[in-house]
Amino acid sequence: MIHRRSLVLASGALLATLEALAQAAGKVYRVGWFGFTAYNSPDDQRLLNVFTQRLGELGFAEGRNLVFEWRYAEGRMERYADFAAEMVRLKADLVVALSTPAIRAVMAASRSLPIVAFPVPDPVRAGLVTSLARPGGQLTGMANFPDDLVPKRLELLKAALPAAARVAYPGSPASLLLAHGSEAKVAAVQAAEDEEARVLGVNLLRLDLDSAAGFEKVAAALRRERPDAIILQITPVNMALQREWIALSSELRAPLFVAHRGFGGMLSYGLDFFATARKVAEYVAKILGGANPGELPMEQPMNFEFVINLKVARAMGITIPEAARLRADEVIE
Repeated sequence: MIHRRSLVLASGALLATLEALAQAAGKVYRVGWFGFTAYNSPDDQRLLNVFTQRLGELGFAEGRNLVFEWRYAEGRMERYADFAAEMVRLKADLVVALSTPAIRAVMAASRSLPIVAFPVPDPVRAGLVTSLARPGGQLTGMANFPDDLVPKRLELLKAALPAAARVAYPGSPASLLLAHGSEAKVAAVQAAEDEEARVLGVNLLRLDLDSAAGFEKVAAALRRERPDAIILQITPVNMALQREWIALSSELRAPLFVAHRGFGGMLSYGLDFFATARKVAEYVAKILGGANPGELPMEQPMNFEFVINLKVARAMGITIPEAARLRADEVIE
């Protein structure tokens, strides 16, 4: 039975939301988006569509009461400082940030401009918020805790490619330190990865890539080493080098294992980015409606998905075992 008090409370919450939207009638909001690269696969575009569609359902639509300022670092993290200063000059109402460097740039430019994370590694350990339950400042949104994802990717990689013995792992020491907060924590995470690799009979080849300018040096090393597969660490630089990584993977016939299906790899395991996009849109709507970001609890994504792209596998002449396909949340034919 639905009690009268519950109806009153629900009606009150709805009325408050409608009143906030009514008060904002006529106002055009400016929202910044600090991403990795402007190059979008169909899935990347779908992600943006999901985000903007959910905002529209909540009363905020581009061309009516919303202007987006899309900004992409393209592998040059120093650009975020310029973007942040620009948002302050433009009097932006909010910034959606896809990385820790982007968040830090906004915080350096303004201590009051609201930020919604999409999502970022452990913002408490990184010193970005006081707690997930009550962030206490200008940042809220989605928080990710990726410590166990690489061992899981190694396990899934061996299921899909049982013969894989040499696996390249290009990443950024600086990004790892930002994500984990201390060298001791980075060492512990890497030790867990190395142990999982040992158990699976995999030689994990770590390669440092802190800037887009270093890609050719890493590519030359991979051409010498000829790995069986490549697991990409999630870094702003790697995300900006999407086209380059896809081309190198094809050249070496070394499948890419990535965090997001939209990147174009043969395998992906990570957050359900579409569900995350909807949640981020809800945070944006709440803040534009008057909510204080410091009082909005940060959430952890609960949905992870393993996706196999058979189109990429066939192009490389790779047959994925049936057992691995049965473990996938989605198989792209």
